[in-house]
Amino acid sequence: MTILRSNGPIISADKTPTLTISKVGEARGLPAVRGERLLRLLESVWIRLAGTVSRSFPAEFNPFAQLGAVANSMFVVALVTGILLLFWYSPSVLSAYDSVSEMKSSPYLAELLRSLHRYSSDICVLFIVLHAFQMLGARKFGGARWVAWLTGMVLLGLVWLDGWTGYWLVWDDRARQIALGSAKFLDVLPIFPDPLLRSFLTNDALNSLFFFIIFFIHMLIPIGMAAFLWIHIMRINASKFFTSVKMTAALFAVLVLTSLLFPATLAGKADMLTMPVGMKVDWLFMMPLWFTERLSGSLLWLVLFFVTMGLWGLPWWLTKHRPDPAVVNPTSCNGCTQCFQDCPFNAIDMVASETDRPGIAEVALVNMDKCVGCGICVGSCDSSSISQASLPVLDVRRFVSQLSEDTRYVAFICAESAGHEFQIDENGSCKEIPGYRIVPVPCVGWVHMLTIERALRRGAEGVLVAGCGVDPTCRTGADYTESRLTGKREPWLRSDHVDTQKVVYIRFDRTDPKALIAAATAFKAGSPVVKSRPLRLRTQRAIMAVFIAISIVASTVWLSGGPYWEVKREHAQFVVSLKHAGSIVTTTSTDATVDDSNVLPHMRRQRPLERFRVPVRIRITIDDSVYANQAFTPGGVFNDGLSIGIMETNVKAGLHNVKVEVDNSGALDAWSHEWNEALNFEPLQRKVIVFDEDGRFMLYQQEEESP
Repeated sequence: MTILRSNGPIISADKTPTLTISKVGEARGLPAVRGERLLRLLESVWIRLAGTVSRSFPAEFNPFAQLGAVANSMFVVALVTGILLLFWYSPSVLSAYDSVSEMKSSPYLAELLRSLHRYSSDICVLFIVLHAFQMLGARKFGGARWVAWLTGMVLLGLVWLDGWTGYWLVWDDRARQIALGSAKFLDVLPIFPDPLLRSFLTNDALNSLFFFIIFFIHMLIPIGMAAFLWIHIMRINASKFFTSVKMTAALFAVLVLTSLLFPATLAGKADMLTMPVGMKVDWLFMMPLWFTERLSGSLLWLVLFFVTMGLWGLPWWLTKHRPDPAVVNPTSCNGCTQCFQDCPFNAIDMVASETDRPGIAEVALVNMDKCVGCGICVGSCDSSSISQASLPVLDVRRFVSQLSEDTRYVAFICAESAGHEFQIDENGSCKEIPGYRIVPVPCVGWVHMLTIERALRRGAEGVLVAGCGVDPTCRTGADYTESRLTGKREPWLRSDHVDTQKVVYIRFDRTDPKALIAAATAFKAGSPVVKSRPLRLRTQRAIMAVFIAISIVASTVWLSGGPYWEVKREHAQFVVSLKHAGSIVTTTSTDATVDDSNVLPHMRRQRPLERFRVPVRIRITIDDSVYANQAFTPGGVFNDGLSIGIMETNVKAGLHNVKVEVDNSGALDAWSHEWNEALNFEPLQRKVIVFDEDGRFMLYQQEEESP
């Protein structure tokens, strides 16, 4: 059972209704949250950005008003181009790099597809991140929206993982760092018999089967994304998956232009014996490399845990309480299904009526777990059977019917519109637009046409309906209201009952209160009313289109190949990899279960008590200085398997005498295996010694070039 907290009625239930709130914004249909000032500041950035673009293009061409749809469209482009790239790509660690490099020989086909694949993936994750920040600033993460927020975070994680594995499959220097970072992260878990990091110490140790598994994961992730995308939007009525055909064509044209001007880069071929320097990385997918190169595997898991819990827990960490839901009175509901059709969040179901009223087979029922308190269903109900505890419909109608000589106009103002900061008294008056009786509503979709008609029939000289901007807080409420006022959607304003010229609908976002004041003043004075920000001239729109295209291109190219703050390395590395079995030792003692007290001590039988493998010890000495001395315990469930370990040592460049000693006998004063050689260490190079199961030392180092 869902228990919701009420903020108290906005309209008092006295014989003479009065307002009980002091500011329009308090009638909002969004949850009250902690840190609201900071979130509103973040939201203002998106509102101004979307509003600026909307003055140049219709909403269907405004990418900042449909961030989720843009991300979905770009994901489809990435998916299709990825499938086509399989005609050229070879999923083998031995030939992957060469197959990608050969794509350059076909700049207008294979290389173009690869660049489209790269940049569409970048734009996809970029717009997902922007969409998440937009929802965060708009406080659209709490209450009934928690499912969308959690699945959105899962989708972001899956898109990132798909890109992470995609860069791995190129097998260049960037893929090398991704593989090493992933191995450090995964080796904390006991899921591999050998540490995964051992597979990336030398070029000879690379496993093509594991590489193919990464390729398989990269191909399967989109299936999981499709499932979570369905969950993400399943509570939204008439959701918009993708951008329009024209918008998609425009985005694709920008992608093609970007790909032709700035083909996707390719780093040097991965060499496990050379540490890369001056590497360029894709910040959107490869930023975790900063952590993998600086933190241990355990700390990486700790960071992941707190980041995940922090993001997933936002609906509960920040939300104080939910707004009042809509409530249906089943005894007066006539089962018209208009509220069911209009609810933008699928929060209304039609259920069998429990009354015996003739002709009423079904009535509406609000699902409290899905209702966001927008009130759009209230504006759909002809029988006034739906209401909210904080905004009783009948009280509002009485409130707009009892006008005074000083207030001959009525204004229904959305709590998220330009008038959200208007201070109002108990009679609905405010200093910003004098002469109006203001009714704050969570969304203008709450306003039923009968309420407007009643105000006009009871003496109102005009009714002003003020909605929010191009990206409505309650999705379809602002558009539905406009359709109802123009007779295109039921319930519509009846022109044969009232003078529709006395009703004006305006839309300004909350960053533009001056425009709302000017429109209200002009309406009252009988002057022409500017109902929304007008579109710019054709030349200005063309300039804006070019600016947006350049911005998308620049940000995509820059983020795709940005500088990487790598760990400064001026030294070389000496690595010893161990996989060897320690000797089996048997401990004995007197068997206490046998009574041999009458037997002489030296003749008492010794019985085996335990057999176990000793740890394998290893010591690294460089120029007579011990750099490492460590013992590795046997693996396996019963500690009877091989001892496996990796030791890394930083070495200054130059010629050094290196000695590696290994003991598997259990003796503390001897070494059973020894390797000694003078090695010349070059900066940023690795020399790897592998001590195998047969007790052999094998040196791996970069081959010196012939003079």
